[in-house]
Amino acid sequence: MTELCFVSAEGGSAFMEELLEVIADAVRTAGGKARTAVGDYPEGGADTVYVVVPHEYFVTVPDAAFPTAEQCRRTIGFCVEHPGTATFERNAELLSILGGAVDINHDSTAELRRRGISVEHFQLGYSPLWDLWGGDLDSPRDLDVTYLGTAERRRSVLLGSYARDLAGLRTRLLTPPHEPMTGARVDFLPGKAKFEHLARSRFLLNLHREQKQTLEWVRTLEAMTNGCVVVSETSADVEPLVPGEHLVLARPEALGAVVAALADEPERERHLRSAAYGFVKSLDMTASARRLIDLASSLGSAPAADIAPARALAASLRNPEDALAVDTPSFDARFAGDRSAAGPASARGTALSARIAQRAAGARRVASRRWEPAAASVPGSADVDVLIVRRTGEVDPDDLANDLLTGSVLPRKVLVGEDGVHPWPRPRPYDVLLHDTPLGRGLTRNSLLERSTASWLLVLDGGMRASEFLLERLLAASDDVDVVHCPVADPVDGLVGALPPEERRLRTLPYLGSGYLVRRSLIDELGGWNSEVLFEGLEDHLFWRRVVSAAKPTALVQQVLLRRLRPDPDSRPMDLDPHRVWAAVGSAL
Repeated sequence: MTELCFVSAEGGSAFMEELLEVIADAVRTAGGKARTAVGDYPEGGADTVYVVVPHEYFVTVPDAAFPTAEQCRRTIGFCVEHPGTATFERNAELLSILGGAVDINHDSTAELRRRGISVEHFQLGYSPLWDLWGGDLDSPRDLDVTYLGTAERRRSVLLGSYARDLAGLRTRLLTPPHEPMTGARVDFLPGKAKFEHLARSRFLLNLHREQKQTLEWVRTLEAMTNGCVVVSETSADVEPLVPGEHLVLARPEALGAVVAALADEPERERHLRSAAYGFVKSLDMTASARRLIDLASSLGSAPAADIAPARALAASLRNPEDALAVDTPSFDARFAGDRSAAGPASARGTALSARIAQRAAGARRVASRRWEPAAASVPGSADVDVLIVRRTGEVDPDDLANDLLTGSVLPRKVLVGEDGVHPWPRPRPYDVLLHDTPLGRGLTRNSLLERSTASWLLVLDGGMRASEFLLERLLAASDDVDVVHCPVADPVDGLVGALPPEERRLRTLPYLGSGYLVRRSLIDELGGWNSEVLFEGLEDHLFWRRVVSAAKPTALVQQVLLRRLRPDPDSRPMDLDPHRVWAAVGSAL
């Protein structure tokens, strides 16, 4: 009997490894012989046929372990990518060296055939390995909305646009970077943890990646198998699913409103959940598994293909070890440091940078500073003070302050620093520190800190808007941690600050900024925020670097609770001489 050996790349995606295990289980159910392996192709007999996901396996396995031409002849490509993505094109090129191929998507099957590649469709269906729910329609679900998908600008902008629609719902958006996810993270749940998460979620938001328009079948089936109702942007290739009966399709811009409406229709939600589960249970993968077994048995003794071009392609696409996603946005809209393709600053830029630093240092010696107390205030019940600094280019903080002072949990006080900005004189419900010239965000924030008395500090920038549930949700996640943060919706970059703090990522990009709740004791331990003029714009980046280097516990609340207008600051040293300033960051820690 032909043995099917499903091989995943070591260091590759846990998602692909899980999928191949599901297919191997279906082969066994169909009466075939199957095993799984991770890493190099294991030794096999004359009747062994290997199955790999080409676009991942061949560009992840080390070149020295690349399968031989004979092994490739006895390999079936298991294809999962849709046309319109770079990974589909990579996959199509690598299939030329393999003995056969199957594809889980109708559109990609048709496109590969159009290109002259022999491929069979593999219909995914129900797997007991996915089902941690069991069909109990009365089981509790403590999450209203979830999202599971790697970060990408288009998706990110859309998710940010749903913030107000989803504000009152219990939401968890898992948006890991587009990198191989080999194990559990706060933003990536493998295997059992993912299925448990889906089994406690009411709705799954689904958005397409890049230019693709077809349904994400694996994610959809995993959700439906666990009773999570799928609400997706309009998709092709949904048959035999019936929109409105098994899932809900809508324009991408409307998904937040659609989910919010469905959340108020429990009977319709229950019907969708039941119908989808019944449909998935009716999808038997046994027939597809038998076709895979037959394909493996028919590979025969055709001559092996020349693998040199494919091997060279794989080598050119192989990422360096520990490579980082290139599309993670900076929190600072102007940042042009380590991750920038720009060359070093000009001599003129360096001179201007030095001049700005000298001018700011002089201003600090002579600038006037004064406090204007709040006209009226009602102290909140939370042991939290809010620190807001507005710099040139940021809008008036009145709306943000009102958001906080009318929220579900109220802070003790709001302190605003107007740093070189001259607001219209009027009564305000918060204390205001006025600087007649810009002195820097770090210095201004430290001045606000002197007037604060609470145990927790909510640190924000001017130009932001907050959900009424911001403080409530951050405080709910504050047990046993020193810092709690959440994504911030940016109109251009989508979600910024949406990843947990990681030293390796912070070394290359200031992707975390303000919008965090921090213990006062930690700020005192750190000596406040960096106030050097050279690092204007990097105060929060330096804060996060110090948090990570001191191994302080943090929590990421995965809901969009803050929005911002795109800031347009005056020129800073980091704008004019970015590489020199970025290089100096390490010595400032």
